[in-house]
Amino acid sequence: MYDFYYFALLPENGDKRALEFTITLVDDDALFIETLKDYLTSMNIAGIECYSSGEEFLSVLKPSDRRFVVCDFDFGGNGRMNGLQVLEEIKRRDPKMPVVILSAQDKLSIALDTLQKGAIDYFVKGNESTFTTVLTSILKTNEIFRLKKDRKDFATLGVVGLILFTLLLVLSYYYR
Repeated sequence: MYDFYYFALLPENGDKRALEFTITLVDDDALFIETLKDYLTSMNIAGIECYSSGEEFLSVLKPSDRRFVVCDFDFGGNGRMNGLQVLEEIKRRDPKMPVVILSAQDKLSIALDTLQKGAIDYFVKGNESTFTTVLTSILKTNEIFRLKKDRKDFATLGVVGLILFTLLLVLSYYYR
């Protein structure tokens, strides 16, 4: 497994790999969020932003943002939005934005509900593999975004090539 991370995260020049999106961590547990941020940074993930509530994050979310959101499910009440409400608002603003929900609750009903509402993954906090599964989800999603972008770039290049080829044929016909 380490070979995969080494290959995926360590470019030849040693710089941190640029992702297709900003990693956004939303959790009211300051220790957890800082530990997750430190782990991702140690795995050469750059461009990480942290927010302590869904409201705080949603207040800075712009329509043009390209983000990968890792959001806690339970923010402890006190009139705050829970992770499901944050997920619904994110999906209302940008249905394609990838969101992972983390929760200390190991309940299948909550996991299914968040996945049905558009989360790409649901992970239980407190497992020793939580950070690794979040990292894997980030890398998997980044690769999907990168491949989609490459495919669009390749299609554009193909169209430009076809136009140039046609132009050369026309010019060669007229300048014989």
